[in-house]
Amino acid sequence: MNSPQPCSPIIVLFHGLSSSPIELNYLGDILRKNGFRVETPALKGYGFGDQAGNWKEWLSEACAFVHQLQNTESAPISVGGISLGATLALGVASTLDGINAIVCLSTTLNYNGWASPWYRIFTRLGIWLGLGERFKYKERDPFGIKNIQIRAHIKKAMLNFDISEVGGSYMTLNHIFQADKLCFYVKKNLSNVNAPLLAIHAIDDEIAHPNNVELLTNSVSSEIKRTIYLGNSYHMITVDNERETVAYETADFFKEMHDNLAVIKIKNKIISPELQRFLRLEKTQRDLNT
Repeated sequence: MNSPQPCSPIIVLFHGLSSSPIELNYLGDILRKNGFRVETPALKGYGFGDQAGNWKEWLSEACAFVHQLQNTESAPISVGGISLGATLALGVASTLDGINAIVCLSTTLNYNGWASPWYRIFTRLGIWLGLGERFKYKERDPFGIKNIQIRAHIKKAMLNFDISEVGGSYMTLNHIFQADKLCFYVKKNLSNVNAPLLAIHAIDDEIAHPNNVELLTNSVSSEIKRTIYLGNSYHMITVDNERETVAYETADFFKEMHDNLAVIKIKNKIISPELQRFLRLEKTQRDLNT
């Protein structure tokens, strides 16, 4: 495995709502060992402990971060994320051109898993009543983790530090309300996503039902669409039982898409400018004759 070099392919990963880049540590380490440069931006008003920002600001800052890399780096840039971070990555890919590939982990377009709180349907009412920052949804068992030992560690970290490898101990109603708005926007614009896509999702995801993957793959315009379903994890697949599978499948996919890009560039260089002009003229003539 290779260490990242200055011109290494760049992967921008977005963590989940009211969380931190810690939940991407293992995945990031594996990607770096495979020669990728990994960026995990912290967006204002999105992470744990921040007063909730506006979903448009989250998406704008995410797009600006990736666009800045596109303007300053010569290496190809891919995006990915977990949970609402995957939704953010899709929002970026629907806005910016030139995204090399996308990996969506535990994609959350709809909060419809078996452990999603029933009172989410009253989010708008709570905002109207002025409870946006006062009401805090407490994270609780199973904390997105199926592995009993890891879950015990997460529970202890939540009690002692209010944050762990799977996120913060709570999120405000404002966070939830803005997340719903982001999901609504991204779902409307999925057809603008055309980069190669890999979706990895747990069958037993308690936050986002696996039908989120079906909605995703049926809506994007990507020619390459792959899905992997996990049978021994819950929502936080970057930390749970199958984290190694997630990390290495992600690395393999990004590597394959980067290699494909290199082949395309080589093929384009082989065709001379004169031949390219000839082929364009020939196509134009065919179009006129039909």
